[in-house]
Amino acid sequence: MKSLLALIFITTLICSCSSDIQDNSPALQGVVDSILFRSADSRAIFTDDGGLLVQGNSDAQTLNLLINSLNQTQVQLGGDNPNTNIASYTDAFGNVFSTASTNANGQINYQINGDNTVSGTFNFTALRNGIQDTITLSQGFMFGVPILTALGDMPDVGTNDSFTARVNSVIFNPTIISTVGANLLTVTGQTQQASISVLFPPNTPPGTYDIAPGTDFEASYILLGTSTVLEAQSGTLTIVSNDTTASEVSGEFVFEVDGFSITDGEFSVSY
Repeated sequence: MKSLLALIFITTLICSCSSDIQDNSPALQGVVDSILFRSADSRAIFTDDGGLLVQGNSDAQTLNLLINSLNQTQVQLGGDNPNTNIASYTDAFGNVFSTASTNANGQINYQINGDNTVSGTFNFTALRNGIQDTITLSQGFMFGVPILTALGDMPDVGTNDSFTARVNSVIFNPTIISTVGANLLTVTGQTQQASISVLFPPNTPPGTYDIAPGTDFEASYILLGTSTVLEAQSGTLTIVSNDTTASEVSGEFVFEVDGFSITDGEFSVSY
């Protein structure tokens, strides 16, 4: 009976939304400002610290919903820090908009279904790197998104993407790895507290390149809890391999920002 009521609820929601929104199973989508985002691939995992990460990707955008309050069916986003329930949206230019800011807001309503899927609704206003640029996602819903791990299992989303680094000699092991962009490719690793991003042209051949602001090779370290964005003033990015036919790239990086030394950076991702 509960499953039937949930299905009726989701169906009613879909019918009340924009005529552009369609019912797909599984589905993860919403309206970003006035543009429809519809995930071409959606999945969820239980993280190793007991949270739930829902992720959807289109050709050039990524949507992440990180829920760390699984004892609730509705969680609030933004507001007083620290809030470990975080929604983020990465646009086609590699800009990351996150609710990890006191000026952000929103909520996620969700339920974990008996067939190990998650459904629900969500909306939020998020800021780019904690500063003034914002996006608003409305009419967000997820339906039948498969959870690929059992509660307590180590996360495994079935990809070979990897991203590691050290921040002041402390291992940085991200929960979220995203790769977006067209003219410039942004590879990001994100934990609940911080994110590291490197940016470069997707057709960059193997070699070592200087990182500098305002160039095609940039990097940043973002403290999500305080909305502090630290842009690298210097550093190096080494492209180890880049198969543009298979859209697979691997690299290494080091850079310095105010108060933090980012070393032993490595990534291997599909884009």
